[in-house]
Amino acid sequence: MRWLGLHLSQLPLDVFLRGQADPPAFAICRHDQIVRVSVAGRAAGVEPGQTRATALALLPDLILQERDLDAEGQALRQVANWALQFTPQIRIEMPDTRLPGAGHREAGLLLDIEASLNLFGGLAALQNQIRTGLRALGFAARIGCAPTPAAAWLAALWRDGLVIETEARLADDLAGLPIGLLASLGQHRHRETARSIGLRVLADLLKLPRNGLARRFGTPLLHELDQILGRRPDQRPFHEAPACFGNRLDLLADVTGTEALLFAIRRQLTELAGWLAARHGGIRLLRIDALHDRRQRGTSQPCTRIEARFASPTRDPERMLSVVRERLGRTPLLAPVHALALRCDDIVATTGMPASLFPTAQATEERINRLIERLRARLGNHQVQRIHLATDHRPESAYRIASPLPSAASPAAAPLSPLLARLPRPLWLLQQPVPLIERNQRPWRQGPLRLITGPERIEGGWWDEHLIQRDYFIAEDEQSQWLWIYRTRERSANGADGCTPAGSNQWFLQGMFG
Repeated sequence: MRWLGLHLSQLPLDVFLRGQADPPAFAICRHDQIVRVSVAGRAAGVEPGQTRATALALLPDLILQERDLDAEGQALRQVANWALQFTPQIRIEMPDTRLPGAGHREAGLLLDIEASLNLFGGLAALQNQIRTGLRALGFAARIGCAPTPAAAWLAALWRDGLVIETEARLADDLAGLPIGLLASLGQHRHRETARSIGLRVLADLLKLPRNGLARRFGTPLLHELDQILGRRPDQRPFHEAPACFGNRLDLLADVTGTEALLFAIRRQLTELAGWLAARHGGIRLLRIDALHDRRQRGTSQPCTRIEARFASPTRDPERMLSVVRERLGRTPLLAPVHALALRCDDIVATTGMPASLFPTAQATEERINRLIERLRARLGNHQVQRIHLATDHRPESAYRIASPLPSAASPAAAPLSPLLARLPRPLWLLQQPVPLIERNQRPWRQGPLRLITGPERIEGGWWDEHLIQRDYFIAEDEQSQWLWIYRTRERSANGADGCTPAGSNQWFLQGMFG
């Protein structure tokens, strides 16, 4: 087995600051004591362990916030949803706040990566990808690797980047681990007892008789040591991802600028992309609610909604962000924004883009879809249309104008017959055919036209009372412009074989070639 421990070392700070592009001087306190300080706060001399009064005396503009364990738990679950793209077996390491001293302990994730190493290019590549992703989410992390989950967690707490290869190396590689990192010694009286008898590191504990350890510290310490060394299984349940995705990001201050909102939205979309990758799915519709009232916990109160629609299912965060950027630029905010709530309920199964040196049809379609999305976001949903082929040989009825996004109401694209696919057709059809004069038995348009190909006879429309009977030609004018023209067929004297008067034999211009 191979486990990764992810210790989110600045989680109390990150839950408040991850939505800020430029974090201010900020500190987390618990009761009257400072427990975490931002970089800007440390630069002014504020340090963990100081009292509120001391910190404010050093930096009067310091923003103080009480530690929010509920927000930390929610953030851990969101990170776990994102990390499911690497492995489905994830445990959340969150101290039980009901236990004495638990509020001061650390939190993070444990990932079983044994089956994921080959897929992600080995341990070093996987660790690098996870670090990069966590930074994009706005979380600082320390990573440790070991054969057991308990050892991996302690490795992350103790020494960032520590890798223990085998269970036989656990006792030796963790020998210098400070015993204060053990969860079973979290109570103050246990720490004092250990200090009084000269216990400092894990190697000191492992030298003592088990019966003596149990009498002084209780059986939980023995159970923890056995889990660290792989002698006892860790049977805690794995994290289960929700069926629908939703996250909320609270901003430290009210925001009105588009770029500041996009910075926070990017981090939400990164979380969404990880969850979608784990589900092997994509989305066509994304909704983000910008909340304006700090007491607002849902969307029942007035909010500014930003909707982004995609031409094809996607889980690419940059693609999603580009459409959101266009929509946000055209959406007036009702008031300053203090939180962003993102939610998507429906996902569509997708396949990954193939890795190819040369352009593929799928890659070309992807680029077209991105263009359609940005045009619709910038110009409006109803200002961008697409031509869909229809099963009709009449040129004016062979297409439909409809939305470029597929839906149940959109007409299905009609397959072309092999013969029709080989016939040349102009890209530009006139809205109404233009009558042409005839001189010396030749069609005339600012000069005589030379017939290049034809005739191609098209008859149809008897079923909807719009019968046509035409002979089509490709003609060239004196400027070498190619034109698509037709001549109505000559009728019998009583007009029984057509819908036009007897003797009709008129020329019309219907389209032009590019």
